[in-house]
Amino acid sequence: MALKMNMMITLNSLAFLQVFLFLILGIIPWSCELDMNGVKCQERKRLALVKFKSQPIHDSGRLSTWGNYHGEDDDSEKVDYCKWEGNISPSLLELAALNYLDLSFNFICSLGKLQYLNLEYSGVSGLIPHCLGNLSKLQFLDLRGNGVHDTNLDWLSEFQSLEYLDFSQNNLQGMIIPDALGNLTSLSQIYLVKTISDALWNITSLSYLSLCHDIPLCGKFSNIMNLSLPNLQHLDLSENMLSGHVPNLSLCPSLIWLCLKSNVFSGSLTESIGYLSQVEFIDLRSNRLEGQILSEAHLFNLSQLRFLDLSSNSNLTVRMGSSWNPPPQLEALLLESCKLGPYFPKWLRKQKQLKVLDISNAKIYGSVPDWFWDNMHKYIQLNMSYNQMYGVVPNLSSKLTLYYINLSSNMFNGSLPLLPPNVTEVNFSRNKFSGTIFNSCYLRNLHFLDLSDNLFSSQIPQICFNNLMSLSYLNLANNNFSGEIPNLIELECRVYSLHLRNNSFTGEIFKSLKNCTNLVILDIGENILTRIIPDWLGESMPKLGVLSLKSNNLHGNLPWSLCHLQELQVLDISRNNISGTLPECLSNFTVLRSKAAEELYDSAYIMWKGKEAEYAKILRLLTIIDLSNNNLIEEIRHEVTSLVGLIALNLSGNDLVGSIPCDIDQLENLNFVDLSKNNLSGGIPSTLAQLGCLGVLDLSFNNLPRKIPWIDHLQTFNVSIYMENPGLCDPPLVLKPCLGDKTPAGNIDETHKQEHDNIFNSKGFYVSMTLGFIVDFWGVSGTLFLNKWCRITIDKMLVCVEDWLYVKIIISKNRLKRYLENC
Repeated sequence: MALKMNMMITLNSLAFLQVFLFLILGIIPWSCELDMNGVKCQERKRLALVKFKSQPIHDSGRLSTWGNYHGEDDDSEKVDYCKWEGNISPSLLELAALNYLDLSFNFICSLGKLQYLNLEYSGVSGLIPHCLGNLSKLQFLDLRGNGVHDTNLDWLSEFQSLEYLDFSQNNLQGMIIPDALGNLTSLSQIYLVKTISDALWNITSLSYLSLCHDIPLCGKFSNIMNLSLPNLQHLDLSENMLSGHVPNLSLCPSLIWLCLKSNVFSGSLTESIGYLSQVEFIDLRSNRLEGQILSEAHLFNLSQLRFLDLSSNSNLTVRMGSSWNPPPQLEALLLESCKLGPYFPKWLRKQKQLKVLDISNAKIYGSVPDWFWDNMHKYIQLNMSYNQMYGVVPNLSSKLTLYYINLSSNMFNGSLPLLPPNVTEVNFSRNKFSGTIFNSCYLRNLHFLDLSDNLFSSQIPQICFNNLMSLSYLNLANNNFSGEIPNLIELECRVYSLHLRNNSFTGEIFKSLKNCTNLVILDIGENILTRIIPDWLGESMPKLGVLSLKSNNLHGNLPWSLCHLQELQVLDISRNNISGTLPECLSNFTVLRSKAAEELYDSAYIMWKGKEAEYAKILRLLTIIDLSNNNLIEEIRHEVTSLVGLIALNLSGNDLVGSIPCDIDQLENLNFVDLSKNNLSGGIPSTLAQLGCLGVLDLSFNNLPRKIPWIDHLQTFNVSIYMENPGLCDPPLVLKPCLGDKTPAGNIDETHKQEHDNIFNSKGFYVSMTLGFIVDFWGVSGTLFLNKWCRITIDKMLVCVEDWLYVKIIISKNRLKRYLENC
C-alpha cells in the first residue's frame, strides 16, 4: 500500500525534525494495515522507517517505543527535545515519494521527487555537492548563510521547475552563474553574488532579484541598458562596484522596489524612471550621479512613490519649479549632499505626508520659511545640518511624532526652542543659540543631546540632569557655562559619552560620576576645576577609553587607581599642577599595550602634533598619553616602554630627571615624542633611530650630554629639537664640536655666512617682507577688531605656538652669535 504523506516540515533543526517524525511514525504500525487504493505498505519502505528511527538517540529512550507513554508518572513534559544526537540513516533515501524536506542543519540530495530544500544557516561548508542536480523536481533551494564555495554551477540547469534560489552570504568568490540559468523559465526569486551571466536578464518570469551585499559585483552594466523583465517587482543590486549609467527601466513596468545604492553608477538618470508607475521605493544613494538629474520629468508619473533616497551624490543637482505640485506624496525624502540650494525648496510645501526628511549638506542658504515649521505635524526625523540656514527656530513642542532632529552646523540663533516631549535625539551643535538650556530639561526620553559650539551661558540647573533619565550622550562643550557641574542622576547613570570641555565650570570633579560605570569618553578639560583627581575616577569606570582633564587647576599626585582603566586609549591631564611621580602601574593599560586599539565610535578633541582638533572616524586609531606642563618629578618609568600600542607620548614641561629609557625602541608605533623642557640627562639612546614611524621628536631644553647619534631616522629632524642641551655636541648641527671631530668649525661657519648673505642681498626679500607686513597686519588686526570669535581663536592659537616661537628665537640667536664671531 502506497504511503501518502504530505510532510510540511518547516522546523529549523534536526532535533525538531526528529520529534516531528516521532509523532508521525508513531502511527505507522497500524496505518500500514489500512487498505488505501488497494495497495499494502511496501515492506522496503517499512523497514526503511524502522531503520531510520533506530539511529537518533535520546536519553529518555523517546523513540524506543515510538512514543507510547500513557502512565501517570509520564515525565514527557520534562524532556529536552534539543538533545537528540546520532545520525540520519541513509535508509531515508528509500522514501522516493517524499516531496518536501527541510533539514536546515543537514542536507540530502538523492530524493528525486524533492520539491523544497532549505539549508539556510545550517553550517554546511566546502564544495556544493553537484549531486543536488539530481533533485530535478526542486522548486525551492536555499543555501543562504553557509560556508559553501564553488566555481561551477552548471548543475543548476537541471532545475527546470525551480522558482526560488538563494546563494547569498556564502564564500562564492569566483563563482560564475551559467548561461543555462536563462532556461529556468519558472524562476521568480533569485539571491546571488559575484559574476553573473547575461542569460539572467532573459528570465522573464523573474519577480524578485537580489545581487547584493556579499562579494561585490564589478563592471559596467552596458549589456543591460535596456532591461526587459516585465514581471520584475523587486530589484536589489546594492553594495557592489557596478559602474556605467543606470539602466533603462521603462520595460520593467511592474517594478515596486528599486535599490541601486552604494555602487559607482555615473551620469544622469534617464527619464525612463518616470514610466515606473507602480514603484514605491527608490534608493540610489552613494553613487556618482551628476547633472540636473531630478526634475519634474522624472517624477511626473510616480504617483505611488513613497521613499526616495538620492543622498551622497555630491554632483547631483535637484531642480524643481517653485509652483510645481509633485504627484507623489513622499513619506521619506533623503537628499543629503545633493545640490538642492541655494534657496529653501518651496516645492516641499506640497509634501503633506513627509515623515523623514534629510536635506543636510545641500548648499541651502537663508532663512527657513514659517510654512515649513507648520507642516511638520507628521515628521519623525528631520536633518538639515551642514547648511547655512539662519533665523529663530520656533516652538516645536506640538510635533509629537518627532523623535530625531539635527540642525547642527548652521547659523540658527535665539533661545533654545521648546522641543517635542517624545524626542530622543537632538543635535543643535555649531550654531549661535544663546541663553539657557532650560527648555531641554524636561525631556525624559532624551538619550542624545549635543548643544556644543554655541553661545549658551549661565549655570546649569540641577533639575536638568535629574529629569534626563534616559540620557546616554551629552555634549555641552565650547560654550560659556559657569558654576559647578550639576550632579548626574545618582541612582542610575546611563551616560557613555560626556563632553563639557572649554567652559568655565568651577569646583571639583563631581562625585555622581561614580555611578556612570558605562562611561567611554569623559572630557572636562579647559575649565576651572580644582582640587585633586579622586581615586574613584579610576575604579568606577572600567570602560573608559578617553579621559581628558587638561587645562584645569587640578593638583596633587596622579592616583594609582588610574591604572585600573585597562581600556584607556587617550589620557590627557596636561596643563595642570599635578606633582609626584609617574605611576609604576602604567603597564596595566591593556589597550595601550596592544598594537590594535579598541574601536571608539565617537568624537573627541585631541592635541595632536601641537594642534588641537576634533577627531571622529580615526579616534579609534589614536593612543595617546599627554602629561605635559605639570610638576612631575623623578625618572621616566621603565613601564612606559611596555605600552607598545602608544603612538604619541608628551611629557614635556615637567621636572623629570634621569635617562631616556634605552628600550624605547619597543614603542615601535610611536609617531610623536615630546620630552622637552625637563632635566633629562644620560645621553640620547641610539635606539631612538629604530622608531621608523617617528615623525615628531623634541628633546630641547634638557641636560642631555654627549654626541647626538646622527644615524638613520634621526638625520631627518630639524636642529631645533636638540637646542638648549649644553652637553650635546655635533658639528653638523651648529652646536659646539665634539672632541675628536674631524669637521672644521670654520667651514661650518663659512657655509652659514654664505647662506646669510644670499638671503639678505636679495631685493625680493625686502619687497616680500614689506608687502607681507602690510597684508598680515591689517588682515589680522581687522579680523580681530570686527569678530569676537576670531579674537578667541587667535588667542588660543598664540598659546599653541608660544613654545615654537621660543625655540626659533633661540636658534636664530645662536646662529647670529656664531656669524658675528666670524666676521
